[in-house]
Amino acid sequence: MLNIQSPLSGIRSPFWRRGGFSPAILFAGGEPGVWYDPSDLTTLFQDTAGTTPVTTAGQTVALMLDKSGNGLHATQPTTSRSPTYQVDAGGRGYLSFDGVDDWMVTPTITPGIDKVQIFVGLRKLSDVAGFGIIAEYGPPTAGTFSLTAPAAAGTDTYLWSSRGSIVIGTADSVSVSGYAAPITNILTSVGEISTDTMILRVDGAQAGSSSSNQGAGNYLAYPMYIGRRTGTSLPLNGQIYSLITRFGANLEVAQIESTEAYVAGKTGVTL
Repeated sequence: MLNIQSPLSGIRSPFWRRGGFSPAILFAGGEPGVWYDPSDLTTLFQDTAGTTPVTTAGQTVALMLDKSGNGLHATQPTTSRSPTYQVDAGGRGYLSFDGVDDWMVTPTITPGIDKVQIFVGLRKLSDVAGFGIIAEYGPPTAGTFSLTAPAAAGTDTYLWSSRGSIVIGTADSVSVSGYAAPITNILTSVGEISTDTMILRVDGAQAGSSSSNQGAGNYLAYPMYIGRRTGTSLPLNGQIYSLITRFGANLEVAQIESTEAYVAGKTGVTL
């Protein structure tokens, strides 16, 4: 298998470029992680019990089903803090996070590995407040990662950071600029703790990388927070069209590109 950090070049398997690609194949080996698709109304509910489906734009989302097969459904029991299902001018569904107190959380995930890949279809609505959490795994301590928009208040940036379960120094991070809100992008984050590899791709191309020390060990067992740090701070002002997080062996270039193309189709971005 081609290692993505070397450096996103190599043999491209035609299998991954055929029509009908589904992110489900990323989890075919039982890899831990989640796949959320807000455009699929069959996965959205107004209550955490899953008895009242979301049927139209403007309704709050208390439960979002995981399509990876892992059963890690995201929830938010408090209606006032729930993101809202909306539909854009192109008819594409998304979750709207208000930049104040909207967020969701997954059950605990147990990766058992030091490698992760994240794919997000995002419309960033503001750069005023810093560190808006798109997805953050656990609290910002050890064995965690974080993807934020923007990287700091008043900047046209995205930030991807990671650290191992054995912390050495500060978290490794990579920030990329030139993406002033409002803007819609496809973000791909790749992390591997043991090789100190971090890659952040934007719209199908590598935008930044880092080889700073991430420490050692694996990602630990935590829930993943969507839209806000541990549900208490750093809220996201934006729209999430698709979110896939996979803990597993490095993906081939063609696998990365096919997943990005899938997310782009959900988001309305041309790669």
